[in-house]
Amino acid sequence: MPTRKAFLNTLGVMTGMSIVPNAFANIKNEAAQLIPMLASRTKENSYWYIGHFMSVLLSSKETAGEYALLRATERRGLEPPPHTHTKEDEAFLILDGEVVYTVGHQSFQAKQGDVMFLPKNIQHSFKIQSEKLETLILLTPGGLENYFIEMSKPAEELQLPPLPQGPPDIQKLVATASKYGVVFPKL
Repeated sequence: MPTRKAFLNTLGVMTGMSIVPNAFANIKNEAAQLIPMLASRTKENSYWYIGHFMSVLLSSKETAGEYALLRATERRGLEPPPHTHTKEDEAFLILDGEVVYTVGHQSFQAKQGDVMFLPKNIQHSFKIQSEKLETLILLTPGGLENYFIEMSKPAEELQLPPLPQGPPDIQKLVATASKYGVVFPKL
């Protein structure tokens, strides 16, 4: 006849067996498909976006949706108006140049080597203080890189494009941004 101790051990093992599959069920299948990558700016991953030069170094497709990493070279005077991201947080590593970020009612002066974190659902804008600004942009989760691709043309060269001839198509910009959860309240 089984002892009380043997019965409790068996019960514990059976309970543990039912918990383990549930724990593994929460692991994303895509994670098993991730592979090491080395990325750099190429014509294939670079775009001219409204006078800026953007490269999608790691797309959300390559990171199972977890994040996207972009490298941007932006011109002073072509910054976007105040806007709010509803789906992703952004982090900017300043590689070169200076910029002032306005986040809610706070302003932050950022320079080379600084990192600026912008949480989703807080309106923000930025003003480039130097002639141009070079940043790495981390989007978490990924997906917004597709907005930049959709609103851009493939880069003809790995450099800033010619200055735009006139303002961007505001209706297209607002409509496309809203597909990706970005809201421009004053447009």
